[in-house]
Amino acid sequence: MKKVLVTLLVSLFVFFAFAASYIGADATGKKGGTLILPTLSGPRTVNDTVSKETSSSDVIAMFMSWGGTLIERDARDGKFYPALAEKWDGPRLTKDGGMEIIWYLRKGVKWSDGTPFTADDVVFTLNDIYTNPDIPSSFKDVIKSTNNYLPKATKINDYTVRMYYPEPFRLALRYLGGMYIFPKHKAESWVKNKKFAEFWTVDSINKKEIVGLGPFIPVEYVPDQYVRFVANPNYWKKDKNGTQLPYLKEVVYKIISSQDAQKLAFEKGEVDIYSPRGTEFNYFKENEKKFNITVLSYGPAYGTQFITFNWNNKDEAKRDWFRNVHFRKAVAYAMDKKKMIDTLFNGLAIEQWSPVSMASPFYNEKVTVKYPYDLNKARAELKLGGFSWDKNGKLIDSKGRPVKFTIETNAGNTIREGIGNIIAAALKQLGMDITFVPGDFNTLVNRMLNVGDWDAIIIGLTGGDEPQGGRNVWALDGSLHFWNLSPENANWVDPKIYWVPDFEKEIDKIFKENVRILDENVVKDYWAKFQKLASENIPLIYTVNSLRLFAWRNTIKNVKITLLGGTTWNLDWLYKEE
Repeated sequence: MKKVLVTLLVSLFVFFAFAASYIGADATGKKGGTLILPTLSGPRTVNDTVSKETSSSDVIAMFMSWGGTLIERDARDGKFYPALAEKWDGPRLTKDGGMEIIWYLRKGVKWSDGTPFTADDVVFTLNDIYTNPDIPSSFKDVIKSTNNYLPKATKINDYTVRMYYPEPFRLALRYLGGMYIFPKHKAESWVKNKKFAEFWTVDSINKKEIVGLGPFIPVEYVPDQYVRFVANPNYWKKDKNGTQLPYLKEVVYKIISSQDAQKLAFEKGEVDIYSPRGTEFNYFKENEKKFNITVLSYGPAYGTQFITFNWNNKDEAKRDWFRNVHFRKAVAYAMDKKKMIDTLFNGLAIEQWSPVSMASPFYNEKVTVKYPYDLNKARAELKLGGFSWDKNGKLIDSKGRPVKFTIETNAGNTIREGIGNIIAAALKQLGMDITFVPGDFNTLVNRMLNVGDWDAIIIGLTGGDEPQGGRNVWALDGSLHFWNLSPENANWVDPKIYWVPDFEKEIDKIFKENVRILDENVVKDYWAKFQKLASENIPLIYTVNSLRLFAWRNTIKNVKITLLGGTTWNLDWLYKEE
């Protein structure tokens, strides 16, 4: 779609008109059934502006994603299709040098509580929530233009909305069309009272306060047990035969706090879908008939896993180490990725070196610096960074301070726990005093972003084919720039010790400038420079990237695995035979 979009923009902006088609319009299936999905932890919030972790965002997507956005992307062909917007005009440049999109909304759509959906909801969401200076969010990070302009929406009539940027923004269609929409009739008072961060807490689920346009509404949350969703009675989509979607009656996120326990639950038929680890893939593949399941491998994942360090650590010694590029390179050389792949993934993974997924058209291996496992090179980098060893072989820095710190990750994720053990063992060989501690995922994320009492964390990020989606991670003002959060975003960061190296400034500039470029070849040059800078300076030290491994019960129908989509990308037209 990016190539198509660029062509249309450069050729002066053709009117987009679509037939009243949408994803799922050609679906067939049966009504009823409950889909049970495993998750490692429950949500911390159901407010999209507050959410920073997948345990929350997965729940939010149920009632705000799929058909709950203006457009949807079809994972089969990668193209964008109408959803709440029947058609749109643009994106097109305006006479004043800006860019606009005119959205024509689908009439007759209702929120799950029966309230009509109109242009007022769209305008309110963009103007009063996502571009509100008092409401921070990751979405605000990614929709900023080169000169930090944010888009504004104008109501033309009840079913027509104009969105406008003062300058070109190449991803306007993709990001604004995919915006989660809030119900004005429910959220407006919270915005006016400046308490929006308290809107839709997890308690709102059991209070039946959640209202959405997506296919499933959360109605029950029992901490450490499950989150239950029911089909949205007013979901607007219908299938090929005129049957209202979704087909499923209910969806349940069953909270199972370890991957080992999730595997066992899948074997017993207690959950319907599972993401097998590499060490389990052959076992499930060989027992497809026994368990009545389908098991499939489909290319590298878009997400990333890495170790990162807290550059704003309250301990001066640790700040000095973590900000030292030679220290980080030493850690990179000490990472035995082949061992990780063989022992943790049974060979079903690939080494990752770049922040851009190998599946992305912007991936550039030629410019990416690699650090193959070599403890001698790791020691050489430590020497370059001013480190040495005492008479007992313990690593000390140039001031004689012993190198000692804690590595953390989320408990229950046995892959990350395994990665942590491998990294810790190698760093100990280099003379470092390492403590490795798995802990609660939601608590870990909160401490990482809001408290700052951490040294090093092994964690992961979701990803996609468009690197700009990582602006909230890589931009200096990004809300997930966790290794070096700005004092403006984190009150625990002391402005007096905050430090920004030149390479971070260059990366920040790349994320700002590339969005005004409408020539995809030039955009590729920007992302090549980004990958070079990121791999040379490695603020995130990548581990390995698992192949996408899927397993689902054969009672689940309409599963369509693609390069862009997994088992549930078309959740609103999956069905279950019981």
